[in-house]
Amino acid sequence: MDPTMSDDNAAPPPPPGPGPGARLADVLANVAGLVKNVTANVGRIAEDVARDAGEVARDAEALGRAAQAQWFGLVDGARATPRLTRVVAAGAKLLALWRWHRLRALARGEDPVDNPVIHRALARAAYDACVELRGGILKLGQIASARPDLLPAPWIEELSNLQDRVPPVSTESIVAQIEAEWGAAVLDKLATFESTALAAASLAQVHAATLPGATGPDAAPHVEVVVKVQVPGIADVVEADIGALRVLARLAKDIVPGVELAPIAAELGRALAEELDYRREADNLADFAAAARASGDPVVVPPVVAYLSTERVMVMERVPGERLNDALDRLTAAGDLATRDRILATIVESVARQVLVHGVVHADPHPGNFLVTPDGQLAVLDFGCVLRQTPAQRLAWARLFMALIARDEARAAHELAALGFVADDEAALLGLAATIVDAMRPGADLATIDFNAQLQQLTERLAAAGRAGGSIHAPPSFVLLARVLGTIAGMLVRYRPSLQPFALIAPMLAVAARAA
Repeated sequence: MDPTMSDDNAAPPPPPGPGPGARLADVLANVAGLVKNVTANVGRIAEDVARDAGEVARDAEALGRAAQAQWFGLVDGARATPRLTRVVAAGAKLLALWRWHRLRALARGEDPVDNPVIHRALARAAYDACVELRGGILKLGQIASARPDLLPAPWIEELSNLQDRVPPVSTESIVAQIEAEWGAAVLDKLATFESTALAAASLAQVHAATLPGATGPDAAPHVEVVVKVQVPGIADVVEADIGALRVLARLAKDIVPGVELAPIAAELGRALAEELDYRREADNLADFAAAARASGDPVVVPPVVAYLSTERVMVMERVPGERLNDALDRLTAAGDLATRDRILATIVESVARQVLVHGVVHADPHPGNFLVTPDGQLAVLDFGCVLRQTPAQRLAWARLFMALIARDEARAAHELAALGFVADDEAALLGLAATIVDAMRPGADLATIDFNAQLQQLTERLAAAGRAGGSIHAPPSFVLLARVLGTIAGMLVRYRPSLQPFALIAPMLAVAARAA
C-alpha cells in the first residue's frame, strides 16, 4: 500500500467534543494559514513579491471558505477532509510558485506567460504533486498530459511521464482486495496469479493470471487473463479529489483567463467517479465491442470473464501485443513508415467511426490503452471512460465536419452553436472553427500540417476572448471529446504520418449522412 494513501484512507473513531461540521471548519480554516506560511517563505526569498503574496493569502482565505461551504453539504465530508486539505494546499502552493516566478521574470524584463523555463519548473512541481497525491489528482494529470491544446509543451512532456509509471501498491493489499470481492482465496478461482504487476495506474493495478483449464485427455490449456484491481481505499480519495478540484478551479482563472473551468471540473469529476465501478466498465466494453463489430471497425477488444468481474475487480482475456508507442517507435527506427502509418490510420478511422457512426466513443485513448498484436492488428484496452453520442449529436458533428471541409466558417459556427457551444459574440465561434479548417480540407496531408501552430492559434483565440472580457462555453460532453481529439492529435504531431484526414473521414461522413 502506498504510504501517501494510507493517511488519507484512515477512518479513526470520532473523538468526543464538537461534531463533524465544527471539526471540518477547523481543518479548512487551517488551509489559509498554511498558504500564508508558504507566501511568507516566498517573501523572504524575494521581497518584491510582497504584494503578490498578499493576493495568494487572500485567495487562500477565500478558498477555505468555499471549500467549507461545499463540504458541509456532504454527509460523509468529515472523512475526506485530510485529503481535501492536502489537495487544496498543493494547489495553493503551485499558484504561489507561479506568481513568484512571474514577478521575478517581470523584474528582469522577461515575458512570464510564454517563458519555457517557468513552465518547466511549474510542470515539474505539478508532476511531483501528482505522484505524491496519486488518486484522482494523478488521473487528472494523465488527462492533462493528453491536451496539448490547453497546456504548453513543457507541461505535456513532464506530465506524460505519469502514464503507467506509478509505483505499484503492495501485492498483499491487492490480493486482499480481490479476496474481499470474491469471498474466496485468489488461487481457489485462478490457476496462477503473478505477484508482479503488469501495470500500475492511478486508480487501478493490473496483474497477469491464468484460469484453470479443463481436466481429462482433451483438456484445454489454461486461459491467459489479466486481473484489473481497484487500488484499496481509492474511492474515498477520489471523492475528496473531486471536491478539491471544483474549489481549485476558481483559482485557476488567474492562470488560464477566458476559459470556464467550473463545467470542465464538473465533467471530469463525473468521469472520475464512473471509472471506479468496473461493472460499468464491463458494460462499456461490451457495448463498444458490439458497436465496433456492427460498424465494421477492425479493432480488437478483449472479452470480459463475467463470472469473476465485480465492482472493484475485472477479469479479461489477455491480448498479446506490444505497447503502441513501442511499436510505432520501432517501426520508425526500422524505416517501415508504411506499416506505422497504417496503424495510425486505423486509429484515426476508428475514432471517426466512433464519433460519427456508432456513437460509443472510447474517451481515454492515450497510447498506453492500445496494443499492436503480433499479426499487426490494433487492440483497444481500458473502457472506464466512454462517451455515448446520440444520433442527433452524431449528425451535428457530421454537418460540422462537412462545413469545415467546404470552408464554410459561418455554417461551422452555426453547427458549433447547435452542439451547445456558446460565445459572447459570433466572431469567437468563427475563430474557433477557423483553427481546424486547414486540417480538414480535401488533399491536406497530416505530414505537412503544423498541429502545434493550429493548437497555439486556438489557445490564443481563447485567451484573446478572455482578455476582451468574453469567453467560450463548451457543452459538457465536449470536455471528453476534446480529450479524445487532443490525444489523437498528439500522436499525429509526434509521428507526422503521411495521411489525408479527408480520405479517412469521408466514408464515415457518408454513413452519417445516409443515417439522417
